[in-house]
Amino acid sequence: MADRKLSLAQEGWQRSFEERLQGHARLADLTHFRSVATGPPRFVGGNHAFYVRDGRVQLAWILAAIRAARSRVDLEMYIFDADATGVRVRDELVEATKRGVFVRVLYDSIGSGSAGHDFFEPIAEAGGQVLEFNPAAPWRLRMSRLGKLQIWQPNARDHRKLLVCDAPRSFVDATARGFDPMPPDPSDGDDDGERTCLAIVGGRNIADHYLGHALGAGQWRDCGAVLMGPVVPQLAAMFDAMWAHSEGPDGAAPELTARPVGDIEILPLGSQPGFFNLIQWAISRLASTVVSELRISCAYFIPSGRLRRALALAAKRTGRCLVLLPKESDVPMVDSASRHLWGSLLRAGVRIHRYASNVLHEKTMVFDGVATIVGSSNLDPRSFRLNYELSVIILGASFAAPVAAGHDADLERSEPYTLAEWQSRPWNQKLSDWFWSLLRSQL
Repeated sequence: MADRKLSLAQEGWQRSFEERLQGHARLADLTHFRSVATGPPRFVGGNHAFYVRDGRVQLAWILAAIRAARSRVDLEMYIFDADATGVRVRDELVEATKRGVFVRVLYDSIGSGSAGHDFFEPIAEAGGQVLEFNPAAPWRLRMSRLGKLQIWQPNARDHRKLLVCDAPRSFVDATARGFDPMPPDPSDGDDDGERTCLAIVGGRNIADHYLGHALGAGQWRDCGAVLMGPVVPQLAAMFDAMWAHSEGPDGAAPELTARPVGDIEILPLGSQPGFFNLIQWAISRLASTVVSELRISCAYFIPSGRLRRALALAAKRTGRCLVLLPKESDVPMVDSASRHLWGSLLRAGVRIHRYASNVLHEKTMVFDGVATIVGSSNLDPRSFRLNYELSVIILGASFAAPVAAGHDADLERSEPYTLAEWQSRPWNQKLSDWFWSLLRSQL
């Protein structure tokens, strides 16, 4: 590896990283009969972006973005609940459709199973397009464009979270400064000015416990990012690819374009079920380049052997490899399988903390305060081999700093977990951890 010695502090690391990633992308495409890739992954400059810590702020942005859209709204979501938050978002999509906006919704059959097909009917009745990804019920499978029935794959899920739409350029100016900025009300100003486009990505689903409750009062600890600028058309193309892959109705969506609106570079990365995952490779590669610190906040943490080695080396090299995990997860067997792997990390100096306030569902990584990964992908085999995922690599201290500050605040609400604690686990917990680790390829 000619670029092994490059670090994030050195000039040229970005080009080298991109070239290596594109080489792996070509290899990954060869392993998929139906690839959803939209072209070689690359950094796109000229963007404006900010991190959203509070889910209520993210909900405000979702609603404002849909309300301000004139031509196109695409929403791809794993969990879309039929609760108060879900109804608010659905009804806003209905209103957008009624005023002539091209609206498409792609929801996962299992993740959004509690809402069901009938919940989305008002969108379709208003003229929007709604598509169930990979139906869990075999009788709901659709005919492919080749005239054959879709293959039933109940274990392959669309775990992505993405909203894409056109937006007023004034949204950029209104969020140039501030922490968790609220969106301006499109009705308060002149909406006849310059347009851009907007995307919202991250780990949050559409449900009350992600977006409807206050922090510390029932809101799951999660993340989001609002992006505006030239990267958004790339994300729109990724939605188009998933729509076609899911056998969605044909029909050209209005094209999204955006001039530069900032100075942030962003590289979007999508993945699909298979044996080579670009997101996993990118995380391991970036972890091997850090020189000062690596921060990870992750809901489901079952790292591969390669990633464990990268984290161990980062801890030895920097002395600051900080991993924040849930104290109590909503999926206990993942906790057990994860804990079985902590020994080598703790011995290497990786500092593991367990979040003790509400449920931790965040998926963020900050490398040397320079590069940040935000998205839907966890650090586990399900995300890397069984799910369709979407993450973005965002360059710039202006974006990374609020993420790191939020990580520090979370660490204050967390409990450190030591090697001595891991070694002194009761025998029944060690047995349970070992057992679930045997099944980690499906977790």
